[in-house]
Amino acid sequence: MWGKLPDMFAALVIRMFGVVGLLLPRRILLLVGRGIGNLAYLLAFKRRHLALENIRLALGQELSPVEQRRVARRSFAHLGMNLMEYFTFPNLNRRKIEGTTLFSGEKHLDSALGEGRGVLCLTGHMGNWDLLGSALAFRGYPVSLVSKVSRSRAINRVWMDYREDVGVRIFSGPGAMKDILRQLKKGGIVGLVVDQNALRNDGIFVPFFGREACTLTAIAVLARRTGAPVVPIYSFREGSKLRVVVQAPLESGEIEDMNEDVFQRTLRYSQWTEAVIRRHPEQWTWLHNRWRTRPPGEISE
Repeated sequence: MWGKLPDMFAALVIRMFGVVGLLLPRRILLLVGRGIGNLAYLLAFKRRHLALENIRLALGQELSPVEQRRVARRSFAHLGMNLMEYFTFPNLNRRKIEGTTLFSGEKHLDSALGEGRGVLCLTGHMGNWDLLGSALAFRGYPVSLVSKVSRSRAINRVWMDYREDVGVRIFSGPGAMKDILRQLKKGGIVGLVVDQNALRNDGIFVPFFGREACTLTAIAVLARRTGAPVVPIYSFREGSKLRVVVQAPLESGEIEDMNEDVFQRTLRYSQWTEAVIRRHPEQWTWLHNRWRTRPPGEISE
């Protein structure tokens, strides 16, 4: 029992922040979020160092040290705004979502769904990915996300409840594959990412910003197995609103050799992700250790 108290306290704090988030006007909410992010940039030394190192590795040839620090600081501020927006989920409805989000290219998603094989949504930790999923759900799309879970059961329950309350189903754990295949068979949308570090058992190495990165292969394997179109969708902040961009499906001619086929698909998905990050580098999660898993012969960082 006593071991559970820290988790329970943290979950209670999250709920309390949620109440505050519901009471604040959106303009003030985002201002508070930026303040929290800026404070975290100053105080979270290890994460700031990791973010700066990641930006140097990825964009060091393109950005000066001053510009790299600016991207890192703005990335922290952006994540602070994401956090505060997350607390508004219990009070979201279609009217509020429509007043908060702007859509581009929705026809690509409708066309892909019309094929009747479901849709694999290639997305990433760009913009506000949780708000993106909520916006799709409130527009009537059957949305699910493949997600990691928090080590804290109490925090994880709050986190998942917030997402599921706005109509986004979460697939995780050992039974996720069956849930995914069932969702696709019903003609639904399954969102997956390739922009986080993978363990060697779950991924393969493909170039990401010119450096080998262990990358999840799940979406490539599913695309090959089911024939479901892979539709790229991402979001980014446009003033006080969130722009959701839907792009045409990424076509991948199937290669007979499965390993080569999965490699080429995963490489293309990673290249798409890198291109999106280059457009809005301050809105990606640089404080994640994307290159932690190293190829055999290299030392893990």
